[in-house]
Amino acid sequence: MSNPLLPKTSSSIDLSILHPRFIDRLEDFFSDGRIGNKVAICSGARSYAAQKALYDRYKRGKGNLAANPDWLRPDGFFRGSFHQEQPDGFSYAVDFRIVKRGITTDEVTHIADRYGIRPTVKGEWWHFQPRNAYSWFPEKSSTSAFKTKLEELSEKPPEPEVNWAGIQAIIDDMGRQIAVSPIRRGSKGDIVKVAQSKLNSLDFNCGIADGVYGRKTLRAVLMLQRSLLLKESGAMDYKTWTAMWKPEIPIGL
Repeated sequence: MSNPLLPKTSSSIDLSILHPRFIDRLEDFFSDGRIGNKVAICSGARSYAAQKALYDRYKRGKGNLAANPDWLRPDGFFRGSFHQEQPDGFSYAVDFRIVKRGITTDEVTHIADRYGIRPTVKGEWWHFQPRNAYSWFPEKSSTSAFKTKLEELSEKPPEPEVNWAGIQAIIDDMGRQIAVSPIRRGSKGDIVKVAQSKLNSLDFNCGIADGVYGRKTLRAVLMLQRSLLLKESGAMDYKTWTAMWKPEIPIGL
């Protein structure tokens, strides 16, 4: 049954598996007089199959950037896109669209934050998630997912120490080389291979990291630049290189 308190741009948008507390916050947000009928939800929850279809379309170069539904996020619980159904059976993201004049994106964001909802993907003002969602999981999820994961990690032998300073020095040196001579389609070598590996790790798929800057790598760089609001040149220049290594870069959508 459709929720009359949550306006949608299409009747096909599914809100049925949004977390109940997220729904409460959305209802409060849309009841705010400043929002009125100026904003609506244009994308809601997705099944695993729906997310996989979007991801497969993106990999074929025929769709927008979409997260791999099988990718396990660093927290060890969430998978793929926050739009998709998560292991606890709920979804944790919606997209907003301004449907009438009289309100700005900044105003929408400010009002939403008051109700515990905020944009979480850099460069996408419309992608909103509930704030402090991690505290919502029921006890069963906490013990079965997080605790089990912790136990698995505790049983593993300690990993060898990594020379992070040395790795960072190599990345910085490659960045200096790119500042002088950006890599682009047709480029070959170790810097290309490192860039490809990093792009793949961020879910900007460019295929096998073979050190050859081909069509797939070009497309992956363009998608990265678009997500970071950089000039979409398709070339890995210094700005793109340094932005790619920042820890706050969004991984998947």
